[in-house]
Amino acid sequence: MPQIQVRCPSCHKNGIIEIDDNALKNVTRGLLAIYVDTHTVCEHSFITYVDRNLKIRDYFIADFQFEIPQAVSIEKTKEEKIPESETLNLDLIKLNLPATLITYIIKSIFLKQKILIILEEEFLYSHVINFFKYISQGAFTVDISLISKEDYGQKSKNYKDFMVFDGIDILKNIKKAINPKKLAIEKQIVHNFFTNNDINLSLILLRNDIQKAYTLSKSIAEFINSQKKDEKINILKISKELEVRYDIKLNSMYLNFLIEIVKNYFGLDVPSISQSFLNSI
Repeated sequence: MPQIQVRCPSCHKNGIIEIDDNALKNVTRGLLAIYVDTHTVCEHSFITYVDRNLKIRDYFIADFQFEIPQAVSIEKTKEEKIPESETLNLDLIKLNLPATLITYIIKSIFLKQKILIILEEEFLYSHVINFFKYISQGAFTVDISLISKEDYGQKSKNYKDFMVFDGIDILKNIKKAINPKKLAIEKQIVHNFFTNNDINLSLILLRNDIQKAYTLSKSIAEFINSQKKDEKINILKISKELEVRYDIKLNSMYLNFLIEIVKNYFGLDVPSISQSFLNSI
C-alpha cells in the first residue's frame, strides 16, 4: 500500500500513514477523505484529503474532541430508513464535498440562510440536495441551489441574498454570519459523520444531531413564547426544563449553540447564559 506523510493541523507533528489501494481506485473525481485516528500521528484525530496522485489537498479537524449531548427521546437510530444510492450516494458525498464545506452549509441552515454551492459536476446536484434535505427533513427548512462557476459568473446578481460557497471558500457571507473560528459544535457534528466507518450509520447519526438541535432549540423558542410579556427570560431555567423533558445534560457550550439557533432561525431575542445568571441573583 502507498504511504504518504501527513501533518497534524493542530500540533503540526508529522507522521506516515498508509492508503488502501482499492480506496484510491475510486478517486476518479473529487478527493479521498482519510480519517487519521488518535495516536496514529499524535494525540489528535483529523481528516486529510488526498487526490488520486497522493497529493494532500486539505485537512479538517474539530476544534477539540467534544461529545454531543445525547437525548434518548430524540435519537431515532434503529428505525431510520436510508435512501437508495441512486438518489443519495454517500460515497459521492464524502468524496466530493469537503468536511469544511458541509460544516459551512449546516451552519447556514441553522442561520436560516439561502445557500448556493458552486459545483462543476452536474451529476452530483441531486445527490447533494437530497443529502441536505434528508438530514434536515422534519426539522430545519433547507433552501439550497447548485450552479457551475461559469453560470454563477453570468447570474451572480440573482444570488445577492444567498450564502455562496466554492469548495472550502466562502464567496458570499451574508452579514458575516459565519465565523470559521466559532464553529466548534458544527465541526464536531461533521467530524463524527466523516469518521464513522459505517457509512449508513454515519448518515443516521448526522441526521440525529441535526434533528436534536432543531427539537431542543424549538423547545426553547416555545418556552419563551409561552411566557408572559413582563416575565424575564431565564435561559438557565429553560435549560433545566429541557434536561428533564428530554433526559439530557446540557453543558454551557451546547446551550450557547442552541441559543444562537433560537436567535437566528426562530428570530427570538434570547439573553446569554451570563445575563440569565445575573438576573437570577
